[in-house]
Amino acid sequence: MKKFFAIALSVIMLLTAAGCGGTEQSEQTSDAASDNSSVTQSDNSSDSTASGDSEVTSAPDVEESSAPEQDDVIDYSKLTDEEIYDLMVERSLMTTGDMTRMANVLDRAAKGEEITVAYIGGSITEGYHDDLFLQEDEKWAKMSLNWLAEQYPDAKFNYVNAGLSGTPSILGNVRLDRDVLASKPDVVFVEFAVNDGMESEYKNAYESMVRTLLSQEQEIAVVLVFTIIESGHTCHEYMSKVGENYGLPMISLPDSIWVEMQEGRMVWDDYSGDQSHPHVEGSVMLSDFVINYYEQVIAHVSENVGEVDTTLPEPVFSDDYMNMHFVDSTNFEPETENFNVYATHTWFNNGWLYKGKDGASMKFTVDCAKLAMVFKASNSETYADAEVYVDGKLVTTVASNMADGWGNPVTKYIIDESESAQREVEIVIPASEKAACFFMLGFGYCE
Repeated sequence: MKKFFAIALSVIMLLTAAGCGGTEQSEQTSDAASDNSSVTQSDNSSDSTASGDSEVTSAPDVEESSAPEQDDVIDYSKLTDEEIYDLMVERSLMTTGDMTRMANVLDRAAKGEEITVAYIGGSITEGYHDDLFLQEDEKWAKMSLNWLAEQYPDAKFNYVNAGLSGTPSILGNVRLDRDVLASKPDVVFVEFAVNDGMESEYKNAYESMVRTLLSQEQEIAVVLVFTIIESGHTCHEYMSKVGENYGLPMISLPDSIWVEMQEGRMVWDDYSGDQSHPHVEGSVMLSDFVINYYEQVIAHVSENVGEVDTTLPEPVFSDDYMNMHFVDSTNFEPETENFNVYATHTWFNNGWLYKGKDGASMKFTVDCAKLAMVFKASNSETYADAEVYVDGKLVTTVASNMADGWGNPVTKYIIDESESAQREVEIVIPASEKAACFFMLGFGYCE
């Protein structure tokens, strides 16, 4: 029996009735369907493959020890469904971390100031579910922000949802500057636990993103959200080490709904109608977890308002990819042959397109230590390969025809050095007998 369905549904009704006009949206439209294919995968498929980036190894199931020790002595048979739900919500908050940054934001909200809350992650943040998208007020991000706006009616809250389906923190780090930092956020929620894999490139990009956020002049309050999919895959374990290192608040589905499922008090369908994404009732649960965190900070704002310690500790994994900048045809002019400026993707609508048989090239000089190429992938033989040359040497061949591609953006590092230097880059699409295409969305670089 779905114990939580009635509870979640009643919360939805209350939220819908309450409503909130105190937020302004500045989110961008998602690319739910590409030029020649519809979405068939999102963050991870049932075999735990991250769409468009790499094959993700399923993590072992979260152990029962994830639950607080008090659960070992609680007689759940004597509790109501509401009491069980409250315990799950309480358990979702791994730690409030250092409250200073969030307390400062909420203190400003209490004074009626303008506050911008941004969210970056995959399709769980974007609101994808069951081949469509939830209505904005059904998404966990917007629901939890609506609640916060109700607590501070004199403040103006801006909403920036930078969730993008099927993308890991590698791409999130590339677009962080453009899609999040450009809005000057006061609060940023980071959700990539089911899109990322266990390889070092994910760990390095994730930590670099967190450090970039914490190093901003506006002293952003960063909150980490760890999700999980039906197979048990989650990067919760290593991402929580990053959170611990920087004293950040952490909200965990592995420590909440997953424990309930392992104990038989909840089933996956109570949270999701597919392998990955919360349905409306699941979104309410995730919103409740965020609201619970807000409530803990609100109760202690006065004693935590103060000066932020902006000194960052040594990284757990790497900070080599901090402060990555994104460029496209709006601010970058490479020398091109047979590439035309083109709206290549809803989130990357100022890229370049090659289409034909004659081949194409793109040349430019860049001063950088890291350079990432962002392109569109699809499971189509018409999607061409690109040869990448750095200082005249072939360094890699990038295939945009991917078995798990569906018109999704993919990131590939083409320069990954420890020191910055001036480099000559040339990207070549070879001529072919059959018509082919290559969608170049843009580039990310670290100086």
